[in-house]
Amino acid sequence: MLAFFATLILLSCAGPPVALNVQLVPNPNKNAPLAGILSFTSDRPVNTTITIDDGITKQIVQPDDSLKMNHEVLVLGLKPGKTHHITATLRDENGRELLLDSLTIETPPLPEDFPSLELVQEKTAEMEPGITMFTVFRWKEPFDDDADWGYAIAVNEAGDVVWYLKTDHWIDEVRRKHNGNLMFGGVEDGRVFEVDMLGNKVQEWYSSGAVTKPVSKESIAVDTDMFHHDVIELASGNFIGLGLEVRSLEDFPVEYPPSVKKQTADVAGDVIIEFAPDGSTLRKWSLVDILDPRRLGDGSLSGDHYYDIYKETYDPLPYDITHCNAIYYIEEEDAVLVSSNFQCAIYKIDMKTGALKWILGDQTGWEKPWSDKLLEPIGDFTWPCHQHGLELTPQGTLLLFDNGGARFIPPNPPMPEDERFSRALELRVDEVAGTVEEVWTYGPEKERFVSPFISDADYMPTTGNILITDGGRFKDKEGKLMPTFGGHQWARILEVTKEPATEKIWELHIYDPEIRYSVYRAQRLNSLYPNLDRPTG
Repeated sequence: MLAFFATLILLSCAGPPVALNVQLVPNPNKNAPLAGILSFTSDRPVNTTITIDDGITKQIVQPDDSLKMNHEVLVLGLKPGKTHHITATLRDENGRELLLDSLTIETPPLPEDFPSLELVQEKTAEMEPGITMFTVFRWKEPFDDDADWGYAIAVNEAGDVVWYLKTDHWIDEVRRKHNGNLMFGGVEDGRVFEVDMLGNKVQEWYSSGAVTKPVSKESIAVDTDMFHHDVIELASGNFIGLGLEVRSLEDFPVEYPPSVKKQTADVAGDVIIEFAPDGSTLRKWSLVDILDPRRLGDGSLSGDHYYDIYKETYDPLPYDITHCNAIYYIEEEDAVLVSSNFQCAIYKIDMKTGALKWILGDQTGWEKPWSDKLLEPIGDFTWPCHQHGLELTPQGTLLLFDNGGARFIPPNPPMPEDERFSRALELRVDEVAGTVEEVWTYGPEKERFVSPFISDADYMPTTGNILITDGGRFKDKEGKLMPTFGGHQWARILEVTKEPATEKIWELHIYDPEIRYSVYRAQRLNSLYPNLDRPTG
């Protein structure tokens, strides 16, 4: 009898796989509707390849190459307002296959409040492969952001929307975690969220020092006043980001030009904080202790950016002396690069000791011992100012978005408005020689544009192209481009080549004449599917 049943099993396994309880359902999370779930069980371990056909294009993808019997397959990359035909091929370890009958899934049209997107240039063959993901801010008035509205959006090379997540709060940059989920910051007090590709919240971290909205009991506290601008996951699974604290400083210069009038003042100082997934602080360095906290940059005497978290506890508001906006971790050195918007400077800091390694920026106003850390420029050089986003390329160069602004440090005069410019900028730092030089730029020589705030530049690893988020643009009432703050916000994302020559090959506009939009940062993912994508740095 045992031999008989063994023979039956062998015979059944000799044929193609068998699938039971096959079901395709739209994403239950209505805030991320361009997704579905294909579920089934198989009589033996199989992997699954799916084909998504929207009637115009087909994509073939293997969301998970592991062999198993119980399956919940993500169906991603659907387009809005379309009927999609989904087929799946099951393959066992011996290569035997089963083609499931085609199933259909319909997606809703884009919501009425979805940002307006327009692809204005496309040279697909020269582009970095993948999906472009970016986040959009909406504004009620020129300087009054809509804190209850946010979108993370992904588009393909044709500019088609293939994924989005709608939220009831603003979102900063979306990054891929090593486990395949996404993480981003948001909400006035700087929460950090982890979500899966169906948009479901997996985890939330909050800054315990200043809470402006209710916190769920599952949320994890981290000891800082506010996360802001940048929190990244390390290879260890820990996180490093920019936090905030308030210090009282004596003899602080409270008027421009610096040092004219001094008094005791509260300052909001940035904090570099490394914390574990359970929220415990592993390392913390205060920039007030590392930099010169009395050097005034353009903006250092403002405090409005942190109004929501300090309005009830400080009058007047603390001065926002550095306003750091980006951090990059160098794992092999256990060091960080930090960008300070208001100081118009980038710093390198040893995370083991908190020691300042060098300062890259306008040399105005630095006194000893900080002046000894200044990098000297080589050749034709313009200091970056109010820069955003920074990363090291595989060649070891430093890539960033140089917003420019008025390009001055008090008491120097601001640059005239008609001369201002922004650019993507690549620099080479020689730490031994203590020098910095320009390697490449996309800016006024190729195209004059000005984004006085936010924005980013990313190196594309396959092609060497640069993805530029020109995210903080303005137009006046007549639709004319403006070189400074105060008009109607809009944004664009573009990709440019570097070799053999610099050329713009892709450009997406986020613009509506009636609604104000800005784009914080964009990045190129290999794929929406976690197992086919790389974690971002």
